[in-house]
Amino acid sequence: MGHEDTMYALFDHLRENDPVSWVEHPDYRPFWNLTRYDDIKSIGNNNREFLSSPRTILAPVEMEQQLEAQFGNKNGLDTLIHMDEPKHLKMRRVTRDWFLPRSINKLDAEVQDLSREYVDKMQACGGQCDFIKDLTLLYPLRVIMSILGLPRESEATMLKLTQEIFGPDDPDLQRDPGQVQQDSLGTLTDFSNYFKGVIEERRKRPADDLASVLANAEVDGEPMSELDQLSYFIIAASAGHDTTAAVLGVGMKALLDNPQQLVKWRDNPDLDDRAAKELMRWVSPVRHMVRTATYDLELHGKQIKAGDNLVLWFPAANRDPRAFDNPNKLDITRDPKKHLAFGYGAHMCLGMHLAVLEVARFYRELLPRLKHIELAGEPKWIHANFVGGLKSLPVRYEFN
Repeated sequence: MGHEDTMYALFDHLRENDPVSWVEHPDYRPFWNLTRYDDIKSIGNNNREFLSSPRTILAPVEMEQQLEAQFGNKNGLDTLIHMDEPKHLKMRRVTRDWFLPRSINKLDAEVQDLSREYVDKMQACGGQCDFIKDLTLLYPLRVIMSILGLPRESEATMLKLTQEIFGPDDPDLQRDPGQVQQDSLGTLTDFSNYFKGVIEERRKRPADDLASVLANAEVDGEPMSELDQLSYFIIAASAGHDTTAAVLGVGMKALLDNPQQLVKWRDNPDLDDRAAKELMRWVSPVRHMVRTATYDLELHGKQIKAGDNLVLWFPAANRDPRAFDNPNKLDITRDPKKHLAFGYGAHMCLGMHLAVLEVARFYRELLPRLKHIELAGEPKWIHANFVGGLKSLPVRYEFN
């Protein structure tokens, strides 16, 4: 999916006229679209009857077949987002303590320092930059790399591989346009090879970082399997920054489109966390997850069979007028508790507290220092159906 106006117009139409719609596409296995908040929240909260496996995201049949041939499953990886109980809870426990609020609070000073570093970099650019390429892709990447304990010289590699894995349909992010399936396999292989080296190093010389936790983790008294370890590293290093980058980038476009909200946030530090969460509702960077029904059911008059796939469209849920007053209005004073940008239930994003901290601290550093900011070119959207956002946002600005 590309431009946000087109996406939200489609979701508005489906939500009002066909909230459970059957889709048959020549490149994909069939699925049901779900676009209403209550349906998406209810099914997301019932992971025992609506499974994350074996189909977790929408991928072309050809890609699923190649991943299954090489990795033994249609996803290629087996991360927290792909797992069901009882394995999911066991694996989540491995890093849970690192992402609890009390642990994230300990990172506050470091995140503030990094926010200052990247806002200083913006100021040093001399009044014009690409807000995405020069800032928001890099700042949350540095945060997660620091938590993992990985060096700055690896950041370019991590960024490139992350963009490839989340943007396989985007010609600007692909390795080789026209070779999408082969490229995806190559990206996963490169990720795996990098983290195999990290695992070997941290087993020999563990440190006080998340990489050491994962490299030496045990589940049920046994060392974590290689696929589970590599999957854990990849999801932490990629999703751990890409979704936050999307919120920061699209969030700036939203603030430029709503300058009164920018001023209100700048002048009210007490709104930092609430405003950050409103940007997350507004952006909804994770576009969808797929669930598989384990029993026959009827939903809005449609007969869903056991084994059918249901696609939960989070941007549609987060703009549902049944759940939010004036959902198409950015309101940084809005009660932030209801949004589904982090999912819901057992699979709610493990890194949600870190994401809120990063967004809140970045804008708290940036907004008071800005005298003026405006678009300096046309924003460009990533062509992707899983994790969406901007790939370019040229801006012109003055600092105080």
